[in-house]
Amino acid sequence: MAKKLRSMQLQRVFVLIAFSFLLVIGSVPALGQSFLQEAVLTLDRNLSKAQKPIKQILFKPPTDEEPPPTRGAGSRSDRLCSQDALASHSSASTQPLALTALVPPNQSNLTWAERPTVWVYVPETSARQIVLSVREESGQPHSQRFVEITGEAGIVGISMEEDAPPLEVDKVYQWAVVMICGDRPNPNDPFVTAWIRRAEPTEPLSGSLSALEKAAEYAQFGIWYDALTALAEERRSRPTDPALAKIWVDFLAQPTVGLEAIADEPLR
Repeated sequence: MAKKLRSMQLQRVFVLIAFSFLLVIGSVPALGQSFLQEAVLTLDRNLSKAQKPIKQILFKPPTDEEPPPTRGAGSRSDRLCSQDALASHSSASTQPLALTALVPPNQSNLTWAERPTVWVYVPETSARQIVLSVREESGQPHSQRFVEITGEAGIVGISMEEDAPPLEVDKVYQWAVVMICGDRPNPNDPFVTAWIRRAEPTEPLSGSLSALEKAAEYAQFGIWYDALTALAEERRSRPTDPALAKIWVDFLAQPTVGLEAIADEPLR
């Protein structure tokens, strides 16, 4: 970080010196002045960002996304394997957390990725496999992926297969994650569903941004899936960082997201 700051400060000094020199000799055209002024402002903004580490990531939902409210599927007990629901009722006085899609309550559903990652909370379960199914809004199947799980409770990210067709821009898809409670899929297996739409980037993100900075940028643009994935990957890379843990919990618990019930659950 110190090396990066020194480099940016040197660049700023260089631009300022060059700008001052050109003004002295009276040879700066209006276009050149404008370019150099913008360069100085850009360096100032980058330096300010480097000097102020990210402490909070605020998600701003887009105002034009109104898919059906399908965050969960039925009651809480419907999102647990039947054998797990019976066991939990007999051994605990409080109702256990159930299979949950990590999406905001307003179903903000945007991604810029061709093959995005979706996130779900999987409760402690006897199931050893989950399946991600994606279909078009018309009901036409798009892709499917089976994933092995350990049975431990936690937040799981499931990316689409690399050979799956990319999501088409501005096309709405519905995804579902199903816990396979027995030896094979059953219509009564618990599931959650949500919507996703791939959008064209409004502006490209800088390649020099850290994962945390990217998460913050995605969140500002209302790109839910990409913001969550970038933040989750950074959280996984620094599992013992208390500052990052707080950013993660605050991100999920903020009012525009409303996932405070699972904010403290581990990433798997």
